[in-house]
Amino acid sequence: MNIKFNKYRICLGRAEHTILIPKGIDTLQWNTIGSDWGNELIGNRSALYAVMYSCAVLMFDEKKLIYFPIRKNKKLDESFWDYSHDVVFTTYKSNFHVDDWKEYRRIMTKMKPETYDFSYDRWRIDGLSKPKDEAWHEYKERERSVIGYEKDKFETWFVAMDSRAYSRGYHELRKFADKQLEQSFITNREYPPYEIFLTYELTGRYNKSYYGEFCYCFMFYDPTLVAKAKEYEEAKKAAEPVFTKTEKRKLVVDDHDTTKTKRQIKNANYTLAYKNKKRKKKEVNE
Repeated sequence: MNIKFNKYRICLGRAEHTILIPKGIDTLQWNTIGSDWGNELIGNRSALYAVMYSCAVLMFDEKKLIYFPIRKNKKLDESFWDYSHDVVFTTYKSNFHVDDWKEYRRIMTKMKPETYDFSYDRWRIDGLSKPKDEAWHEYKERERSVIGYEKDKFETWFVAMDSRAYSRGYHELRKFADKQLEQSFITNREYPPYEIFLTYELTGRYNKSYYGEFCYCFMFYDPTLVAKAKEYEEAKKAAEPVFTKTEKRKLVVDDHDTTKTKRQIKNANYTLAYKNKKRKKKEVNE
């Protein structure tokens, strides 16, 4: 299966970069969670596939830049925070200078895009992206590398990692996409399905080890299913039994009830009468 991207090949001075724009990102939205929790992308299934295939591309070609021009997309829900940002995925091996991005974006508006076909063989890519145990020398070599960075500039959030991080990202999103996300969204709209798919390691030491920090999460949100979700919520409320608070009554001696003695019944009635008296006094004062 061939996955199509819009392709822009741009030369700026001595630098030359290929920028790919995925299809099906009309509903994709960027949001920041803040602090050490990173950011999230929100969208429907087509947006999920676009992000997943983008991770697959960067597994094999670390020189590419994947551009998501989404800052002008309509907000999916009024309760979402309004953070209008584009997003760029790349690797630190692309040698891309973030300061040049504004000029690249200006040049793209004057160019006619070409078509880039990515040959997607699911079973092959699934096998390659399956997490494997790292040998000690591989771990130490990767530990010394600049694994990733994030930058916010020109209304664009830049994410640069290595191919192994995007391989894991594809693996997590592939598992996520295989789930019944639409059904989960309808039955629990307040807490839509989500999955952490990109993580990066800081280059600073933390307790004698690298500190893995959450970078990106994908939250499934399909605006076309909101009406069905509301219908489900209303039907669920209508079907719920109505519980009425039972009135506490004075206990009486029952010859057939041997579980309580007369003394226990007397004490219980005394406590009940005291509480009722206290409650009535409180109501009068109010």
